[in-house]
Amino acid sequence: MKTSKQIGILNALDTLVKWFLVILLGVMASLSFYQVVMRYVFNNASSWSEELVRFLFIWCSFIAAAMGIKEHIHIGVDIVVKLLPPKVISLTEIIVNLAIMVFSGYMVYYGWTVVMVMGRQLSPAMRIPMSWVFLSIPVMGILLLLYCSLEIAHAWGRLTGEGRV
Repeated sequence: MKTSKQIGILNALDTLVKWFLVILLGVMASLSFYQVVMRYVFNNASSWSEELVRFLFIWCSFIAAAMGIKEHIHIGVDIVVKLLPPKVISLTEIIVNLAIMVFSGYMVYYGWTVVMVMGRQLSPAMRIPMSWVFLSIPVMGILLLLYCSLEIAHAWGRLTGEGRV
């Protein structure tokens, strides 16, 4: 059973992640508008803004994919699963989330390895370390581990009859 402090921390983390995504999307939209204006109005495209939009898109995609686990918004073939008894559905959710957690563990480990290796390489236009871009991989892995463990706890609660944990 989660305490109110744990629920508050998880809600704060969710809010932080969602605001992070909102800010990334806002910056991406603004920079894309800037690029269009500079390219077609002033005939002077800037390479740094294009590169930054690409890097922000990478971060946004990875963090949003992790949030998709929590919000249950990923595409799935659940027509067959919905026909199963509730206990089997919960068991299926546990198995799927465990498989995602194994993959996430690899993402954290090997993603961090890539971050360490890429620390010396600089991006072409902005000259920032590429490790900042590749850091999105282990961050996504950590968020996936967290969200999948919460989903497993919820499914386990339904499986054992304790309701939603």
